[in-house]
Amino acid sequence: MQETFFHVDWDKEFAEELQEDELELFDRIAVEIAKRQMTVPALMLLEGFKPLNWIGSQIMLFLEPMTVYMLNIKELQILRRAFQKRDSMEVFAKKIEEADNKFGPKKKKKRRSPDG
Repeated sequence: MQETFFHVDWDKEFAEELQEDELELFDRIAVEIAKRQMTVPALMLLEGFKPLNWIGSQIMLFLEPMTVYMLNIKELQILRRAFQKRDSMEVFAKKIEEADNKFGPKKKKKRRSPDG
């Protein structure tokens, strides 16, 4: 069953492990964060809000009727559902670090001068 605003897939809603669509969304967001060179601020934000991820997901649920007209409701619901799970912040942080290693800025190697 496809999840819409009024019809919820309860198996996905209350699953304890992260679902495939949630991991794919984490990957897409992580790549965008890495390409925009926002890895450090994103990881700091995740670490700061790690204890509040479930509360944040419930705030997203409360604001969902108002944000349905401004944002992609399908992705917002997937993200909210993912943040309800305990280990989601850890997984998301790892995805951001992996994307930064793959798509982040190239690290310049310092060249040593022949003099010393």
